[in-house]
Amino acid sequence: MGTDIPFAADQDVLVDANIFYAIGRPSNSQYRRFRSAIQNAGVICKLPQRVIGELGGAKTDRVQTALNEGWATIIEAPSPADGDAVAGSDIARRTIANETEQVEHEVEKTDAILAGLAIQYVRDRETTGVVVLTDDKPAKKGIEKAVRAQGYTDSIAVYGLADIIGDDPGDSMRLI
Repeated sequence: MGTDIPFAADQDVLVDANIFYAIGRPSNSQYRRFRSAIQNAGVICKLPQRVIGELGGAKTDRVQTALNEGWATIIEAPSPADGDAVAGSDIARRTIANETEQVEHEVEKTDAILAGLAIQYVRDRETTGVVVLTDDKPAKKGIEKAVRAQGYTDSIAVYGLADIIGDDPGDSMRLI
């Protein structure tokens, strides 16, 4: 793990489900390195309700451990009345649909919601910035495009797991 973590305690960190899938269970070395990086940075990962649902609920060991240890919390999706958040989500959804050649209404809603949440957090909260963590390349493009279109490039950044814990060739992801 490098010392150049791309966020700080005064920023909000929104996390996509694929990050928690990638780090695995609490006994996994990637989980331990991620937890250590988050705790050392002094941030609390914000997990949207939809992310919790994708992970199997708040009682799964990876989520429950993070919640119990205080380095993660569950948050709600942006209000449908929040015009900037909804516009950001719409831009992200269209971009993701184009990137994946899917029909727009079939795009995973959580990925688009992350764009709206990031915009809402920057605008409505006292934060120096928002970091979105995702390893989903189409989602990353969608969120980044929404951020640019809404004018928040100076305060919202998107990173992947390797940006947080490095890229250890000794780690392996087993697909079942």
